[in-house]
Amino acid sequence: MTRPENPSLPRDDPETDENTPSERTDKREETSSEPKAATIQPYTIFGKRHKRVLTVLLATASLTSPFTQTVYLPLLPLLGERYAVSNQSVNLTITFYSIVQAVTPALFAPFSDNTGRRPVTLFTFLIYTVASLALALVKSEYVGLLILRGLQALGASASVSIAYGIIADVCVPSERGSMIGPVMSATNVGTLLGPIFGGLIAWRSGGQEWVFWGLVIFGTVNIGFIAGCLPETARSVVGDGSQGRSRQFSLKQWMLLGPSWIGLPDVEKRQAVDSTPEESKRRVRFGNPLASLKIMLWKDAAFIIVLGGVNYAVWNSFLAMMPSIYENDYGWNQLKVGLAYLPGAVGVISGGVVNGRWMDHKYRKTAGEVGLIVDGVAGDDLDNFPIEKARCRDLFFVWIVYNASLASLGWVVQIKPHVAISLVLQASVGFFGTFLFFCFNTLLIDVHPESPSTAAAAATVVRCGLSALAVAIMQPLVQAIGRGWYLTLMTLLIGGAQGLGLWAIPRYGQDWRKKRREKLRTE
Repeated sequence: MTRPENPSLPRDDPETDENTPSERTDKREETSSEPKAATIQPYTIFGKRHKRVLTVLLATASLTSPFTQTVYLPLLPLLGERYAVSNQSVNLTITFYSIVQAVTPALFAPFSDNTGRRPVTLFTFLIYTVASLALALVKSEYVGLLILRGLQALGASASVSIAYGIIADVCVPSERGSMIGPVMSATNVGTLLGPIFGGLIAWRSGGQEWVFWGLVIFGTVNIGFIAGCLPETARSVVGDGSQGRSRQFSLKQWMLLGPSWIGLPDVEKRQAVDSTPEESKRRVRFGNPLASLKIMLWKDAAFIIVLGGVNYAVWNSFLAMMPSIYENDYGWNQLKVGLAYLPGAVGVISGGVVNGRWMDHKYRKTAGEVGLIVDGVAGDDLDNFPIEKARCRDLFFVWIVYNASLASLGWVVQIKPHVAISLVLQASVGFFGTFLFFCFNTLLIDVHPESPSTAAAAATVVRCGLSALAVAIMQPLVQAIGRGWYLTLMTLLIGGAQGLGLWAIPRYGQDWRKKRREKLRTE
């Protein structure tokens, strides 16, 4: 870790700042000297401008899966009529999408860790776009609808896990929060904006076809931006971003590694060699799809994964409940029902931006308390750093407000006072729930630096599995005990589990992590 002269001042890009402090002083190295410091290699060659472009690309790609999932919700009554099937059959397409959404990251994320982020991302978006095109053309076959929705999920669902991997590739731990904030906000924004667009298009067109045509356009635009702008970042392939690229242009290199104008600053272009280093030669190495499942078996990871998924699950079950609330109880049309998702979207977006910067602040604060100094150039070795404390600290107030808002929302939609009250509570749940969601998911990739996408895939498997379960049990429970008791029950279960996690992880998480890593080294 490195002590800047003034920690409050932002760092310049490593590739443009010749005076970046490089003195390393921490508990692991008692002495340092200028000659030794001068040999320190930056964690990544990607600077601030590159990260801004990556943030936009990843945010757009990451909203694809949740957006595609929820853009479908306003179409449910229409689909039942068009395909002449029951509501239960239509709901089965939602469950099937969620199941494929849960399983897919376990297939593609290990592949991206081993072979590269860029080719896997392009391949999955190609699947997504073709499936969307087929859905726009298939208008009467229910089995076709079911299968093609599964293919849509197959193509869209790996993007979030890969995005986590790219963030870990290009950001040192002390700066990840600022990038994770806007990128992962997009996943929640996609969940909330989907019904707005779906409701608007269905209301204006009177059919579902134009919704799917819109997804075709969206997928095509994503493929174009990814192909033209996304460089390869996987550290197993390109190291800090400068390895594996030759000066001589080739179509294969461009397809696999992406454009050099964004992937390499000028100084690295001058240092590029004509031959690819042996350790960076491109080989197609299929990742083990069981790797994500193995991560779930470790105590520290299991705790983090479950706690990061439960509030997502209950939030998705409430989103599935919303059409019946506002259409049946308040008499709103499809357009107004779609607009009812906006307050939650505002809460999620603002929560993501605020929490991203707050996580970086808490990281620096924790480092100061334990006498370690943040190294924003080469990155920090987290083996002896209490990253669990840094990510989970100061969240009990957030936890209290979130759970109070969630329980209150259940009773408000049951007793049906003025609609503004439920909309405000939706914004509150979205805002404070984002803090908890980001805390646990950022911590997960912090403690798995060697395979961040695989770890994120494990979280996605659990998160989407819990979401599918919550949506499946929501309607029977609401019919049996009412909306108020349903969300109260979820608050007690989820709030209790997350409260336990916020107490246990900062106290025992580092020891659990050390034992896991020691056992892995001996295997």
